[in-house]
Amino acid sequence: MSMQMDGDAMEQQGAVPSQGSPVLPCAGCGGLVPDVSGPAHPYMQASPGCWQIYGGVVARWYADPLAGPAPWHHVDAYAVQHAGGAQHDRRQRQSVAVHLITLCSLLEFGQRPEAAAARRGRTSDVVLPRVGLSDWPYLEPPRRQGPVTIADLDGVRTTAEQESVAAAWFESAWAAWAEHHAVVRTWVRVLQEVHP
Repeated sequence: MSMQMDGDAMEQQGAVPSQGSPVLPCAGCGGLVPDVSGPAHPYMQASPGCWQIYGGVVARWYADPLAGPAPWHHVDAYAVQHAGGAQHDRRQRQSVAVHLITLCSLLEFGQRPEAAAARRGRTSDVVLPRVGLSDWPYLEPPRRQGPVTIADLDGVRTTAEQESVAAAWFESAWAAWAEHHAVVRTWVRVLQEVHP
């Protein structure tokens, strides 16, 4: 879902929470999320309501495991849609790069979900020295994070619907970073040379 707001005309994305509940656009993904106070991720740019939705969706998936990539790649889609602040935070630059590599491995290189996820922890040690870098470069986040966000999964209950929306979310998150696809594909190829 997408709608324009008056003022700064920021595009809103995601499912609209129940009527009467105050909502706001997430500072990271732009999805409409509950306007609540509370914890958020320590370095990802996410509103507390978005972080709350993410926690609830993931808890449901662990309680009733889904087939396919959802249990393995929710973290990748969430991380790349909440990339704000990476220019000043090494952890966030690494997060963006590693999660984009994992999404690319899954979506474009046909890597099995569990194999792509398993390589996450080794990605920096394998790729950086082979491309002559000591740390991940800053990748400018897209202006819009894609039409599907974690907010679209809030309230989705059937397994088929969850798998369908999750697949659309992963595609949406990856597609939003099109400007950087070439460099990410290069990193994936380097990683595949060592860990096919």
